[in-house]
Amino acid sequence: MTWLIPTALTVAAVGAIATIALHFIARSRPIAEPLPTARFIPDRAIHARTRSLALTDVLLMLLRVAAVLLIGFAVAGPLFAGNGKVSRIVLADRSRAVASIDAIRDSVRAYLRPGGELIAFDSSASLARTTTMDSIIATKERGSLSAAISAAVRGGVRAAPNADSIELVIVSPLTREEIDAATLKIRAAWPGRIRLVHVAASEVAAKPTRVDVRSDANDGVAAGLSLLPALIAPVRVVRGRLTADDSAWARAGNVLVHWPAADADADWPHRASIDAIGGVTVGKATLVGRFPRLWALSGRAVARWADGEPAAVEQPAGAGCIRHVGILIDESSDLPLRESFRSFANEMLAPCGGSRAASPLDSATVAAIAGAGPLASSSRLRDTTTATSRLMPWLLLAAALALIAELSVRRSASRFA
Repeated sequence: MTWLIPTALTVAAVGAIATIALHFIARSRPIAEPLPTARFIPDRAIHARTRSLALTDVLLMLLRVAAVLLIGFAVAGPLFAGNGKVSRIVLADRSRAVASIDAIRDSVRAYLRPGGELIAFDSSASLARTTTMDSIIATKERGSLSAAISAAVRGGVRAAPNADSIELVIVSPLTREEIDAATLKIRAAWPGRIRLVHVAASEVAAKPTRVDVRSDANDGVAAGLSLLPALIAPVRVVRGRLTADDSAWARAGNVLVHWPAADADADWPHRASIDAIGGVTVGKATLVGRFPRLWALSGRAVARWADGEPAAVEQPAGAGCIRHVGILIDESSDLPLRESFRSFANEMLAPCGGSRAASPLDSATVAAIAGAGPLASSSRLRDTTTATSRLMPWLLLAAALALIAELSVRRSASRFA
């Protein structure tokens, strides 16, 4: 048995000891003895009392102690264990790092138990249907172990009332792009070891390709993009308006970058107030200049203005994606010829989901994620703010009955005193 608020037991024990101690401090009338001079004493009621260290009113004491202890037990919230039951939570990686989604499904079938939870994750995590493995669908998003483990902690809270221990299983290729600065800190929130099941990682295309730019002959951005080294994925940059052929090309699994050269080349909604700003950042690359802000973009932000507003967004399109870049660069500026522009452009022309880091995690990081020791105890995952004890109302009822009995015994004692 475990307790929601164990400190309430200590308070109840102190209260019970204090109740017993007070019963040792008894008051009694002095023994009446005849005195020779008693005739000179006025005939009045005797109110004198003496104090002695003797246990009195044992039944009252027992009833009061029982009431204090029952209230303490009710507040502490007793919870019975799940008779050795172990619940299992499986995290299934569906991100672009996975070489074969069928391998993920096969591993999930091997580890998922009846009554367990299945959580599929890429850049976010969601509870999946456990009745069919078809709920695990491959995506082009970057994987995030931080999001996955956070979802597992919430799943552990849900499973804690019905199990003694919770086992967490992560089925993933465990590549470098799937961790961030917060991953190990979030991992510390899981109070037990984690079983890691490795699957094959997808391979980054090794065949270099040049960026395909559709623009005017004297376009400065096109000139800057032509200076970029070979890319690892097919990318098409459109500086004018998009066509149906462009959209079809993106849906075929390619990266389409719509980077309008002018307002007339885009049909995006305008911002409520058009202004200018001095910088834009994507990843570790930053452009500094004077940029007009015309559009309000919607989608997954891949670049942001200096105040945090999205400057470029990415939207999925079939097997590929379309990246909308709302950054207007002055035609007379030499910015596209600078090194900072090439670093920025490399990030803007990255594969869907961002730059790839497909190399496996180092052994030290893998060991830190796996951890050591026993499985996660349900008592450490239980949410005391929402959990309730089934015995609490019965304990409170018993305490109320003890107090009623105490009142009855006390009145009876005072009637015969």
